[in-house]
Amino acid sequence: MFSRTNMINASPERVFAVLTDLDRAREWMPTIQKIDGLTPGPFQVGTSWREVRLAGKRTLESTVRVASLDRPSRLGLEVDSKPMAGHMAFNLLPKGGATEVHYEAEMQGKGLFRLMSGTMNRMMAETDSDLLDRLKTEVEGHP
Repeated sequence: MFSRTNMINASPERVFAVLTDLDRAREWMPTIQKIDGLTPGPFQVGTSWREVRLAGKRTLESTVRVASLDRPSRLGLEVDSKPMAGHMAFNLLPKGGATEVHYEAEMQGKGLFRLMSGTMNRMMAETDSDLLDRLKTEVEGHP
């Protein structure tokens, strides 16, 4: 498991709105190549989408599902792909006109990839090391 924490100069509602806007996700997450919604209707528990993202020199297709949602303070996601599955969570805490965002993720390899779970988590931690910085730039740069 790995985690990151950052302060964003915006309300939790504003940060949460950006986190849950799938149409804007590619703007601040450059590894995402494509997102296709799988469930119609509002963003809620059970909402799912298929996403294609760069993973090193390869592409990885995953299904992502909203596992928990407590607007505007928590978003929990489950990720499932051929080689791995796992979870990600964003916790938002108001702090004097800003928002402290805590992000954590843990992936487990499937089948023979289970032996590579540690490597997968290290690679994801490296890829997502600046995730909250990119979120901060997106939120603060677009009022």
